[in-house]
Amino acid sequence: MNIKKLVLSTFVVGFTMWVISGLWHNLILANFYASEIEASHDGIGILLIAYLILGLFMAYMFPLGYNGGRPAIEGLRFGALIGLLWVFPHELAMVGAHGESLSYVLKNAAWHAVEQGLGGIVVGLIYGHQDQ
Repeated sequence: MNIKKLVLSTFVVGFTMWVISGLWHNLILANFYASEIEASHDGIGILLIAYLILGLFMAYMFPLGYNGGRPAIEGLRFGALIGLLWVFPHELAMVGAHGESLSYVLKNAAWHAVEQGLGGIVVGLIYGHQDQ
């Protein structure tokens, strides 16, 4: 495990996904999220911590499964899978437990596949063609 790449990737990927999330939720589709789930994303400090933790998980796991290939493409695949694993099961449980909209859950899962897919690209580019 390359510790320098792990630390760099954790912070760059976590921060990148945090910025993408903020732009998407608070600027581009703020009205959609306010009307769909009546929630706001005001706890930016906690959100940053959450994304840094997610970035750490992604930075740690990516090199464990990376066997070559184009790092950006492999990172995109990896990140999209992480995005789905991160939100979909929990959100689906909220449909059953709290009556949340299944339509929203599917849209949110798709968004997180994109958001973490972009983060995965960053992880892939940071690790590049490594010598594990």
